[in-house]
Amino acid sequence: MGCLEVLLKAILIITNVVVMVAGLLLLVVGGIFFTKTFDFYPDLEDYDTNVNAVLIPMLVLGGILLLVGLVGCLGAVTGKAGLLNVYFIVVLIVVILEVALIILAVVKKDDVKETALEAAETLCTSYLTEADTGTMDAADKLAVNSAQSLAGCCGYTDGPSYWNSAVKPAGRNTDSYLPPGCCAGWNGTDMDNTFVLCSSFEDDTTYQEGCVEKIESILDSFGVVILAVVAAVIIFELICLFAACYSKKNDMVA
Repeated sequence: MGCLEVLLKAILIITNVVVMVAGLLLLVVGGIFFTKTFDFYPDLEDYDTNVNAVLIPMLVLGGILLLVGLVGCLGAVTGKAGLLNVYFIVVLIVVILEVALIILAVVKKDDVKETALEAAETLCTSYLTEADTGTMDAADKLAVNSAQSLAGCCGYTDGPSYWNSAVKPAGRNTDSYLPPGCCAGWNGTDMDNTFVLCSSFEDDTTYQEGCVEKIESILDSFGVVILAVVAAVIIFELICLFAACYSKKNDMVA
């Protein structure tokens, strides 16, 4: 077995071991949270549909990764044409889907951005007028605050001043009272108060950027990096496809 054969065999084995481990971790972590989520985080019980919508795809993805990694690893070790054919087809489908998604993302970028901004604006507008009247859905309230906390922003645009015109309860109608997601110290669980003082948290920092401005800044900063990473992944997958073909052709059995 020459150096090229050894290198390609090592790439296939190492890559698929990593894929197997990743799939196993997703299955284990997803399984634990699927069965114990509400024991760990009782406050999420009201959002069981939303939680399961994340955990179920996570378990499915874990199972697929584990199976693909196992097939690829066994194919690389044994040199069996059947296993390598299955691995080749699966990886080829993944590469085609990734290329299609990149093309779609480029073509539909502006449409997706516009739709996302409209949805975000609708949620924030509802929070402005309905959050403290009891008419806004609890999941939507959580979504608004979680998005702000995750992005490190406050308000749809213009930062904390966006919330100045919000309907607030008596005693909390000053500009200092903001949705908890605007506060760096918010832990994501207490939604009893829809407007709070950030100083009530241990970390009393208030996010100053509007979410539109912050997200656009993030996309501008990391858009090229994300594309480069995706391109590198596709190139590596193509190498794995070549390695699988070469392994089968040259019967590189361990």
